[in-house]
Amino acid sequence: MRVLLVSDFFPPVRGGLEVHVDELAAELSARGHDVHVATLTPDATPTADSVQVHVVTTLSSAVVRHEHADRPFHPPVPDPRAHTALATLVTKLRPDVVHAHSWLGVSLPRRHRPPVVFTAHDYALICQLHTLLRTTGLRTTGLRTTGERCGGPSARACVPCGARRHGVVRSVALATSTPVGRRLLPADRVLTLSAHVAATIRPYLRVPVETVGGFVRAVRTAAPNGNVELPALPAGPFVLYAGDPGPHKGLDLLLDLWAGSAVPAPLVVATTKPLVRNVSGDVTVVTLSRDQMAVAQRRAAVAVVPSQWDEPYGMVAAEALTAGVPVVASRVGALPELVTDGVDGVLVPAGDRDALGAALTGLVTDEPRRAAFAAAAVRGAVRFGPDAVLPRIEAAYRAAMQRAA
Repeated sequence: MRVLLVSDFFPPVRGGLEVHVDELAAELSARGHDVHVATLTPDATPTADSVQVHVVTTLSSAVVRHEHADRPFHPPVPDPRAHTALATLVTKLRPDVVHAHSWLGVSLPRRHRPPVVFTAHDYALICQLHTLLRTTGLRTTGLRTTGERCGGPSARACVPCGARRHGVVRSVALATSTPVGRRLLPADRVLTLSAHVAATIRPYLRVPVETVGGFVRAVRTAAPNGNVELPALPAGPFVLYAGDPGPHKGLDLLLDLWAGSAVPAPLVVATTKPLVRNVSGDVTVVTLSRDQMAVAQRRAAVAVVPSQWDEPYGMVAAEALTAGVPVVASRVGALPELVTDGVDGVLVPAGDRDALGAALTGLVTDEPRRAAFAAAAVRGAVRFGPDAVLPRIEAAYRAAMQRAA
């Protein structure tokens, strides 16, 4: 099967979506498919040498800047230059199926096109911020921090919410173009990584929606450390946080815990972005490559995912469980679909500092319980394996092809 993956960004841009597309391309290629990637990232570098990358440019990026200055911008509606480039690429490659992962997919040709599968990695199809979390921010009451969650898209709510992040003009443009782009997206089938996202976006779509979870590549779960060099990490048991340092991820809550010495173990924060606050002596902040992250996860005693927003998936939790590491996570979004409370981890109310500290302390200090959770994590991680997930993605491709036919 010839597959064209379409994604705004691709490694070396580092994020859950970008890593997912890269590893999906590598796994599909390993399964004998002819895989191509169309992306806006000018220096895109696939993990698998057999994957061919085609760089697409947009007219919009010459006028509008992305939230991150180093990334090209694509709007939620078709971009003329991207549309021409993708139409030419589709005509040249004649893919059996196109698998889009971001708004670049809306610039695909609508006529005389191959079947299109779209994966919704977050809430971008209904929220200009992709988070369904109000920009009025997080509210702290006592020892509990909560985010103001969005009840659903509406112009009255979306424009002022987005204006606090993007400014009024840009927010109006994004709020009005997002529902238009959702209707123009040439998708025959939509996939989500979690049932939570599927239930959230299904009322706004007119095509079949199916949940196919993320996967962790086997190469990233191999036991030996090999020649991977790590920065200095604590010698004893430590708690690992990996991901974005934004407040919606709950890192501030963790740093508050460690500032008060509430957890008797060091905290390692692995992030690719700088922190905006100082940390205590028991906190180590590092930037890790993907290989280094795999090794660090296996060395951690506990992984923590203290999200304040409705996580659309939680790949760091899946990776930790696959590595045999118990997870303490917020009971929000898709995280309860990954972590089984009392079996391979502990779920706590989002933003509850006391509950989070107690759960972490309980696992750090109780080695037999931690070992039992770790064994359960390994047993249950088979669901995250490529052999469990890739056949379902291939089946979705075939279903889209049949529907298009």
